[in-house]
Amino acid sequence: MTQAIYFDNNATTKIDESVLEAMLPYFKENYGNPSSIYYFGKSIKEEIVKAKKNIAKLLNAKANEIIFTSCASESNVTAIMNAVKLNPNKKHIITTSVEHASILETMKYLEGNGYNITYLSVDEFGKIDIEELEQAITNDTCLIAVMLANNELGNIYPIKKIGEIARKHNILFHCDAVQAIGKIKIDVADMNVDTLSISGHKIHAPKGIGVLYVKEGIPFTPLIFGHQEDNKRGGTENVPYIIGLSKAVEMILDDNYKINGRLEELRNYMESQIKENIEDVIVYGDLKNRLPNTSNIAFNGVKADELLLMLESFNIFISTGSACNSELAEPSHVLVACKADLENYSPIRVSLSKYNTKEEIDIFIKRLISIVNMLRRKK
Repeated sequence: MTQAIYFDNNATTKIDESVLEAMLPYFKENYGNPSSIYYFGKSIKEEIVKAKKNIAKLLNAKANEIIFTSCASESNVTAIMNAVKLNPNKKHIITTSVEHASILETMKYLEGNGYNITYLSVDEFGKIDIEELEQAITNDTCLIAVMLANNELGNIYPIKKIGEIARKHNILFHCDAVQAIGKIKIDVADMNVDTLSISGHKIHAPKGIGVLYVKEGIPFTPLIFGHQEDNKRGGTENVPYIIGLSKAVEMILDDNYKINGRLEELRNYMESQIKENIEDVIVYGDLKNRLPNTSNIAFNGVKADELLLMLESFNIFISTGSACNSELAEPSHVLVACKADLENYSPIRVSLSKYNTKEEIDIFIKRLISIVNMLRRKK
């Protein structure tokens, strides 16, 4: 079998060899518990502090504002539930209709417990209306939760402006930055966010490690109680994974986002070649303001699941949207919100990483043209 061509990096990324090498000693030689009082443990604690400083540098935050979690979903839920606990007499939350499942499912839970949730709509390009957000604010609003970049479309949202609105009304503001991390610069101070989540496995670090940024001065109640993380998140720290995440962040800082220029060129080349060689194609999303690695594209009369299976037979892997709902026989909630014609246009998502090459893009395009033509002839 030919080597796999993997174009589903918004779902997860391959762990970088340098990241793995940095982690390995903490499985074998440096396996002490960071909470121990003797040197074998205390030295590990020092490495965790260094990791927090690295991540804080990437976000323009302070090290004491960084909390390690098991994943970004935990970070999202923790941030939302903390806002709820801080405002027990307020029962209104504003979010969008295109958030990640960890946000939307938490909102469903809260709706079942007496909360009123406003889901901001999006237009056909997946863009939100700032005026709609401002008009939705009431005296009962305790939280605004909006993602920085959409995992399916790649759209980048006006977080700085939303943060200014939230601050003007004295409302807590949470931002899911999982898809944006490593792809665009994130400055929590400039963005006016109170809490923000990121995940390791989107930036070539391992699965099972996330971060919650909590702005200094924001009262905080843990979701998991215990003395670790300055009493903000219980449980013995996942040291090897923290080290891996720190190394991945170091690599982003060293590269200074230069890789994303190449990814944008590859993505744009791919889209132009597809449009030149295949008729009746739609590229979804805000094409002027999206992540450099993401393309959501659909072909008239071609079912995405059939296309995926045919590509998989050639060892080419893409997705139809979020990996978190790929097993559900439901259309993408993001494209439903965009009022996309999903009956005639079934979308696929291509998301690139630093490991992808033009040669892979060319192979993909060649196979894609052949498969789309074949499926259309069958119809």
